Amino acid sequence: MTDLSNHKPLPRRWQIQHPIPREIDVALGDFSPLMRQLLYNRGIKDATHALAFLSAEVPYTTDPFLLKDMPAAVERLHKAICQDETIAIYGDYDADGVTASALMHEFLRVLGAAPRIYIPNRFDEGYGLNEEAIRQLAAEGVDLIITVDCGARAVHEVTLANELGVDVIITDHHAPGKDLPPTAALINPKQPGNTYPFRYLAGVGLAYKLTQAYLQTYPRPGVDPADWLDLVAIGTVADLAPLQEENRMLVRDGLIRIRKGTRPGLTALAGSAGLNLADCHTGMIGFGLGPRLNAAGRIDTALTAFELLTTHDYHRAGELAQKLDDQNSQRQEETQQIRELAAARVLEEDPEALLFFAADPAFNPGVVGLAA
Repeated sequence: MTDLSNHKPLPRRWQIQHPIPREIDVALGDFSPLMRQLLYNRGIKDATHALAFLSAEVPYTTDPFLLKDMPAAVERLHKAICQDETIAIYGDYDADGVTASALMHEFLRVLGAAPRIYIPNRFDEGYGLNEEAIRQLAAEGVDLIITVDCGARAVHEVTLANELGVDVIITDHHAPGKDLPPTAALINPKQPGNTYPFRYLAGVGLAYKLTQAYLQTYPRPGVDPADWLDLVAIGTVADLAPLQEENRMLVRDGLIRIRKGTRPGLTALAGSAGLNLADCHTGMIGFGLGPRLNAAGRIDTALTAFELLTTHDYHRAGELAQKLDDQNSQRQEETQQIRELAAARVLEEDPEALLFFAADPAFNPGVVGLAA
């Protein structure tokens, strides 16, 4: 390792929030001066939204059918269920994608389907839908692909799927491009024509909205979308989605569910990290559970994290949790190695540089972003 102990740290740059304007200070007059400033710092400017923020509720309807294409998504999914079609869930390899994949997988199994799960490998396939995977799923007889946390820009891949006789429902929170993929339905709050009042649901949040919409239209006795709020909370926090408005409500309710310890994989994962789920909070997700779920896709395959979240076997959950803990340790070591190597190079070339570029074929692409 390179010794950086004598390296002068970069100066801190403090960013001070602007004082609360007089008119907003008056509008929030029922709160203490400190609370008024904190609320203003978070973009809250009236008492209605302040009370909603503090109680983790939203001041408007969260009807999932306000999402554009939601009726079409529900009907296409219902057709697949009724006609016993082969469904594939196509996810992403980060914690948001894995929790969304687990949610959709469990939901479809409750509906009586036996979905195929496909999460691409970061190193061999990269992010999102790819042509080879589409051809493979079509060859396996898949009739419908449901994406979670990916696909909003996959115009070519969805076109190929259609040519091969496969319909695609996309649920994705990433901004779409100028041209939209020719889907059976595109569930994305950032697409043109969307009227949903909150644009910042995570990928797992959009998967949750699809379950809500389906069960509102075709109720199943004993099945409640809230059963999956633990996954929604983890994916939302781990993906750094803003904890405002609906996200704040979903995470608050999800934390309550996590603390009950009903999911074997989460119990085992917390145990491997030395955490107590009964005291779970967003920091525990962001710095304990989330990084371990993300480590699977950064080091090897995200399917390990998916299996952990969906297994009902406590022994198997323990094995998988230990594997993820080991991978997270490896991820931390590799991140530190890359940082030290990059810093050593810039110190040799220009010790005063505030911006520099370092590349090496030995850098693990799964952790290089963290090192940066």
